[in-house]
Amino acid sequence: MLAFAGAAWSQSDTPLQAETVFQLEAASEPQFAPDGSVIAYVRRTNDAASDQTRSSIWFILPDGNGHHALMEDATATGMPRWSPDSHYLAYTRAGDSGVDLHVRDRQGVDRRVTELPGAPGGLAWSRDGRYLAYSVFRTQPGPAAAALPVAPEGAERAPAAAIENRLLFRLDGAGPIPPGTQYFYRVELETGDITALSQDALGGSGDFAFSHDGEALIFSADRRQQLGELPPDNELHRLDITTGAVTQLTDRRGPDTSPRPSPDGRWIAYLGFDDEQMGYHNTELYLRATETGETRSLTASLDRSVGDPQWASDSRSIYVQFDDRGTTRVAQVSLDGELTIVADGLIGATFGRPYTGGDYSVSQSGAVAFTLGSPQMPAELAVTGTGGETVRLTDLNSDVLAGVDLSPAEAISWASPADGREIHGWVLYPPDFDPEQTWPMILEIHGGPFTAYGPTFSAELQLMAAAGYVVVYTNPRGSTSYGYDFANLIHHAYPGEDYDDLMGAVDHMLERGFIDPDRLFVTGGSGGGLLTAWIVGNTDRFAAAASVKPVINWSSFVLYSDLPQFFYRYWFASAPWEDPDEYWRRSPLSLVGNVTTPTLMMVGGADIRTPRAETEQYYSALHLNGVPTRLVIIPESFHGISNSRPSRLLTKVAEILRWFEEYDPGPSENGESE
Repeated sequence: MLAFAGAAWSQSDTPLQAETVFQLEAASEPQFAPDGSVIAYVRRTNDAASDQTRSSIWFILPDGNGHHALMEDATATGMPRWSPDSHYLAYTRAGDSGVDLHVRDRQGVDRRVTELPGAPGGLAWSRDGRYLAYSVFRTQPGPAAAALPVAPEGAERAPAAAIENRLLFRLDGAGPIPPGTQYFYRVELETGDITALSQDALGGSGDFAFSHDGEALIFSADRRQQLGELPPDNELHRLDITTGAVTQLTDRRGPDTSPRPSPDGRWIAYLGFDDEQMGYHNTELYLRATETGETRSLTASLDRSVGDPQWASDSRSIYVQFDDRGTTRVAQVSLDGELTIVADGLIGATFGRPYTGGDYSVSQSGAVAFTLGSPQMPAELAVTGTGGETVRLTDLNSDVLAGVDLSPAEAISWASPADGREIHGWVLYPPDFDPEQTWPMILEIHGGPFTAYGPTFSAELQLMAAAGYVVVYTNPRGSTSYGYDFANLIHHAYPGEDYDDLMGAVDHMLERGFIDPDRLFVTGGSGGGLLTAWIVGNTDRFAAAASVKPVINWSSFVLYSDLPQFFYRYWFASAPWEDPDEYWRRSPLSLVGNVTTPTLMMVGGADIRTPRAETEQYYSALHLNGVPTRLVIIPESFHGISNSRPSRLLTKVAEILRWFEEYDPGPSENGESE
């Protein structure tokens, strides 16, 4: 294993440079034309001039030929959707004052269908190809401020008070949410006539599809009369296009989403679970008979969450995507529940941390187009061949990554000191790694906590390895892709024994003989930032730490985050005022008096998922306690720092590495392991 790790590097290559991140590209959202003749996909391109990640639609044939952009200019395009006969592609395009909905035929004739006030929540074709349905959010007046005396002409007044009576009035990544409702519309392709399909105050969503007969929309939404105080609970509904009547199709405690009517009209496939108010639930694939309403789960025995259901053209099976031990796969599920893996190694189109993910699409013949990648390769477009083999179609980064050292991810596992349970992770090595020398090590911890890392591309972690660190990233208990029981080991116990799992990773690496025990560093974001703060409150074995966008005080977090109605119900047994001792016991702030480790604190200036007050509380406490610390605010950034703008990813890594370098005691005199 060590020989492989060392041999993976070419001494003639160069480490990954920060400026290279500005040139990275990735494939996402593949859309196979139903007849299998061509694939449209969204190409995500980092742009150094604008410091943005641009999206544009490209086409490619299944044999890799005919690769070209939908448009030659830099206009942002997205949401490609093929008509059922494969003749038209609907898509969105940035307009002068909003978002334009376009349709282009296979001969390249393009026309604007309508202008929308913003990006549509969803877009779907009718089975006969005559209509497109879309959903858009329409704002409505909110509560008015109290009346004040009329200002004299020309007089100045401060802005009026903002009045709010909703619990959910802001969302990370979006900011303040104006009052309003999601409405459905239908446009006739031939005439361009637009019909409003729904106008009731309960609204719809972007999660919908046409019924088989085209007479209704099947959609998922939470239409209860409430202001967000209740736990999330979407149900499936049927919107009659002629009458506007809405009929609720499902009714259980638990969300029902992603409705997909079968091509033969006999079934509706959808996703959901019975809500037991656990921290984690397996999302299952359900089948509902259109005529009788009889429902059954097809993946109850899988013990993994599934997503993105897509019907086979013969209506005899359904494709789904799921994560398994850190790897994202596509499976074909028969109507009897038999599961067959048809694609493997999917990754997402982001460049930050190595989370699981990816996209796929299926043609009528059963060919699968998907986003393929590895720790050394950002997401590319691939297809499954006739014999089931994987054929990579694109090569988006060979120009910028040629001659660049990118570490493969070595899989590792160890027994948790807590209970002997197997824990899984990966290691990235520096370009000039030599196991006969000793090396500094960074333990990098994922957020969530109900998410998973995998052997996927991460510019963040590759830059850390390029700086000379052995980088270890893991899936401690609570991580998804290892089953229901493993994820819920932290139910009402987070943080807890996940700390022991992480310390087991450190011990495992030290036992291998090439990690310097005096040069250990730890960092993580969100839930990983919480665990970083928890770690330094429990041990002083790390030379320095960097806690990024953490939860520090559970009481303040639950009541100040953008989703208060969710966190206190699912992550605690009671509200903060009912059991303040439990909230304090699990808060890293309760242990700050133990901390001696130099600890950097970082957060996005606009973060409302783990609001900056969490980070600033801990920063103040460290300062008052005489612990070396530094506060880094990323201006205007929401929670997703690294995936918002390329320079923010680089700032995050640069500040963490600078902090570690400042508190690195340096290698031993001979630089050799004992």
